[in-house]
Amino acid sequence: MMTQPSAESAGVAGTAAGPVKAPGASSTAAATARSGPERTGGERGAAKVDGSPDGTGADRGRRPAGGLDRVPVNGALVDVVARSGTAPTVPGADGVRRGLVLGGGGMLGAAWTIGALCAIEESTGWQPGRAEVILGTSAGSILGTMLAAGVRAEELRDHQRGLPIRTGPLAGVEFDYDTAVGGALPPRPRPGIGSPGLLRDAVRHPREYPFLTMVSAVVPTGRGSVAPVGELVRGLLDEDGWPLGSGLRVAAVDYRTGRRVVFGDPDAPEADVAQAVMASCAIPGWFAPVDVAGSPYVDGGCWSATNADLMAERELDEVYVLAPMALRPAWAGPARVDAGRGTVAALREWRDRDRPKGVLAQLVSRYRRAVTRQMLREARRLRDSGVRVRLLAPTLEDLAVMGPNMMDPARRPEVLETALRTSRSALTAVR
Repeated sequence: MMTQPSAESAGVAGTAAGPVKAPGASSTAAATARSGPERTGGERGAAKVDGSPDGTGADRGRRPAGGLDRVPVNGALVDVVARSGTAPTVPGADGVRRGLVLGGGGMLGAAWTIGALCAIEESTGWQPGRAEVILGTSAGSILGTMLAAGVRAEELRDHQRGLPIRTGPLAGVEFDYDTAVGGALPPRPRPGIGSPGLLRDAVRHPREYPFLTMVSAVVPTGRGSVAPVGELVRGLLDEDGWPLGSGLRVAAVDYRTGRRVVFGDPDAPEADVAQAVMASCAIPGWFAPVDVAGSPYVDGGCWSATNADLMAERELDEVYVLAPMALRPAWAGPARVDAGRGTVAALREWRDRDRPKGVLAQLVSRYRRAVTRQMLREARRLRDSGVRVRLLAPTLEDLAVMGPNMMDPARRPEVLETALRTSRSALTAVR
């Protein structure tokens, strides 16, 4: 469904899956300074990574005189005005400045997101990879990087299906989605508390951290590796690893301080895209933290499954939020978006209809409800700032196909095909 945020809207997620490549054909993009609530941006150390010493991108060798940046647009280099300390911005062909938020959700969340991306392009004619700012969290960071590198939504779909890709950044790239990051279950974690320092700070200042961040501090350190994801990204991008002219942003959490960082924004630690993506995908307890500039980083979903609030103050007109860990009840329709029903009441109704069975299913159901509440708060902040928000999340039909384990490779093909169908229906309903 694609609506203004409300009790019937939904979205959110967890971690890894997917490939990335080459500069050039990527989207041109806008960037900005910090935004978002709580320990974000400048107040807790936002984040920037564009491969340049000063964070301005000036060493990319593409900036002409006169305060302009030369970026690729539809295969040609175009000079656009660049704001100090940010990436250049170019509106879409219709003059609308669009952003794209891709939430986490593991292997199955990535498959669902690809189906939703294809549905968006089919239904609207807009290519998601042309968003001025692409913000990815966890699995969404992998897909966001691929889009920024010039991969089309239908190529992501065909690659997931195991079909050969003959053109573009994914041409000839092989990636085993089912086994690359270790399969459906994590290896046994190391004994002990994952981040004693973060736990100590969270106990002293509990209101400064989201609940998920505090929980992540307690979880034992994982033994799994996201190195295959990093290898994939490095194999598809140039040395500095940031697609030229793109507005790619990657959310992660500093595991020592608990602060949220946005790689690609000013003031971020120095890192290439592969480092940023691996950090964003490092689920505590499953994967080992990823070192970036001397500090350990973990999954951006430890702060928020979508981090959609980070799209505020980026001079955007419209933002699409794809949230595979959220829910969109089948009874929610565009006519009821502003019906005035509270979020808690809507989620309670969904719970009564869903009635998950089994301990794991109940835990995941509770997590989805919590994540949905948080995402809706973030979406409201965007809406209140004047941004038109388009939300797309799984229906109950999608959730039934996904099951409780978002890393279950056996369900991946069916999740993709179901998402293609349900997302098309949702988008058609609001046209």
